[in-house]
Amino acid sequence: MRAWLKAHLPTRETIDSYRLLRPFAKQLSRPDLWHLNHRSVPRAVALGLGIGIVIPFMHIVLAAILAIPVRANVWVAGAFTLLVNPLTIPPLYWAAYRIGLWELHHEALGPNPAAAQEASSELARMLFWLHHASGPIAMGIATLAISAAAIGYATSAIAWRLWVRGKWRRRHGRRSEI
Repeated sequence: MRAWLKAHLPTRETIDSYRLLRPFAKQLSRPDLWHLNHRSVPRAVALGLGIGIVIPFMHIVLAAILAIPVRANVWVAGAFTLLVNPLTIPPLYWAAYRIGLWELHHEALGPNPAAAQEASSELARMLFWLHHASGPIAMGIATLAISAAAIGYATSAIAWRLWVRGKWRRRHGRRSEI
């Protein structure tokens, strides 16, 4: 895996060879963008989850672009946007709608079904319901994105520390055996 990544990750010379990327060569050569470390990985996980939930399309490109100023690992940020895919979007939006209703206290203020029946066509009825659901969905998506980013950041930071602690213990155990 390491050899494959080394062969496919861009080098400073590769970035300098592209005329459009030359102005950004200094920013793109930062080690945090390409190496896995205790700062860049949690940032990338949070960024990838947040962007993936808020923007259901073209999220990999946006996460990769936003990873540069955030100094997050580009590959990890792009990979974590893939948790939101066509299979997870319907339950995600349903959960966002329910969370948004709860946050906005819309249970009592829901759309009037009689008013929806007055709409003359199926398209008009669908647009009516979409209009009344857009506020709760937007609020729920924002809540889910912030929550997922915070939980992802904390979980990956703790997992990173546990992994490093395990490596240190194994290394210490090997040294004490010698």
